[in-house]
Amino acid sequence: MTLTVQPNSAKEAATLERIDAAVTAGNMPLAQDMARAALVSGLMHPKLLHLRSFWWAQRGRNDEAIADLRQAVAIAPSDVLVRHAYGVLLAKLERWPESIAELRAAIEVMPDFAPARVALAWSQEAAGDLDGARRSCETAIALDSGSVEALVRLARLAIRRADWETARAYSERALAFDSNHYTALATKATLAIMDRDFVGAEALIGSLLGRDSGPTLNSAMVKGLLGDLRHVQGRYDEAYAAYSESNLDKYKLYAPRYGTSKPLAHYGEWLSAFFEAADRKTWSASGVSPGERDGAKEHVFLIGFPRSGTTLLEAILASHQNVCVLSERDAFVDLRIKFLNDEDGLGRLAALGPDEMERCRAAYWRRVREFGEEVNGKVFVDKMPLATLKLPLIAKLFPRAKVIFARRDPRDVVLSCFRRNFGMNHALFEFLSLERTARFYGAVMRFAATAHATFDLNWHETRNEALIRDFEGEARAVCDFISVEWDARMHAFAEHASTRTLRTPSSTQIMRGVNSSGVDAWRHYEKQIAGVMPILQPWIVRLGYPQD
Repeated sequence: MTLTVQPNSAKEAATLERIDAAVTAGNMPLAQDMARAALVSGLMHPKLLHLRSFWWAQRGRNDEAIADLRQAVAIAPSDVLVRHAYGVLLAKLERWPESIAELRAAIEVMPDFAPARVALAWSQEAAGDLDGARRSCETAIALDSGSVEALVRLARLAIRRADWETARAYSERALAFDSNHYTALATKATLAIMDRDFVGAEALIGSLLGRDSGPTLNSAMVKGLLGDLRHVQGRYDEAYAAYSESNLDKYKLYAPRYGTSKPLAHYGEWLSAFFEAADRKTWSASGVSPGERDGAKEHVFLIGFPRSGTTLLEAILASHQNVCVLSERDAFVDLRIKFLNDEDGLGRLAALGPDEMERCRAAYWRRVREFGEEVNGKVFVDKMPLATLKLPLIAKLFPRAKVIFARRDPRDVVLSCFRRNFGMNHALFEFLSLERTARFYGAVMRFAATAHATFDLNWHETRNEALIRDFEGEARAVCDFISVEWDARMHAFAEHASTRTLRTPSSTQIMRGVNSSGVDAWRHYEKQIAGVMPILQPWIVRLGYPQD
């Protein structure tokens, strides 16, 4: 595959020829040095920018790397290698929408370029489009049956659906091409733990530990797997130590990006203080608008705190034929930035006139439909646990909406957040420390209580433990609240969930149906969570959970 921009001079052609020779010989440092020197001398070509971008990225200077690739794309918009490199770098920086756009542009130029399909799948999965990620990988394999990265990603997507046989088949196909592939071996270890093949899992994890010289996402993943193995073995002290090491690796990797700002507990406390002093009348519903529901029979927000049972409720409700669920896709993103970042924004939100409210509602519903949801005639459930912090938007724009607030024992919530392997953003960064998790939890719960007292919202609370203990009774109560008839087929929600995309780490648990394995799991780690009990104790008491 060659670049689409021809050299501008004999000098540039000769330079590019020497650089190509270095690349062919495998001497990338020399190729990069020659590209940098050529650019300094005044030569300009996408290949030179492409190579220098690698040099910048290797030194952590991502802004310069992005700038070079952006310029290369501007010069050569139909160059697949440049667009692919740009999309991959954007993905590494977790700029998922931009990455998806660039990779789709590369595919449009060259539809049979399998690596771009695999990179697109990575960004799609991270952005929550798991079905799209699966389709991209399947297309990549159709183009290149030996695409190990596509096979491994399909195996891991199958695990998220609890489709163990498919996961096993894809991982074995990947290992047939590359028997030492890190992620394929980690996937096989995951499957061994699920099969309770502890000896096999131990051997696989042991073979992977120590392969990385420093903290990497791979090392964090495998240490988290070791924690899972020790947990199911009942070796809880060792499990906690492994989870802690996994989170420490991730902390070191992500602290430069997310660790420089204040912990998000400060944001929750700020919101609480603002609304505790606010005039309740300012935030009361001032009228009804047809745009509030946009054709939906009911509009419901399913919120709480991560790991509080929202995914179980989502799966139950989604199994009802008259319910449409949007699962953890942020339809408020632009509105949140506009109104919820400071007191000036909150003031503008409080003072919104009818026309501006309609524009904001239209923007929300437009994003819902961009996510592929059709709400007409359905009870529409927008499930996003941390939309708790967006309750001012909900109250102002959708005062007729119904709110389901999920609760679970604070000790189980905080411990589960700490143990699970999430993706990364500012909120999920908090879960890398048990103390930061506990403080974030307390701040969100305080704001939920403040919002409940301030806003005129139709509010229903569920308790995860009660739902597990009395499934039908609790599920019927939720159905009554959202105005749908109870359907006995909701008992089979786990079977229905296997046909859907669940975007959270609890997806494999949901596939097992109602089970009590997560109830009182904190008791196995009572010693380890003792340090955060003063933070959690007020909420344990307030929510009525046993203190012993």
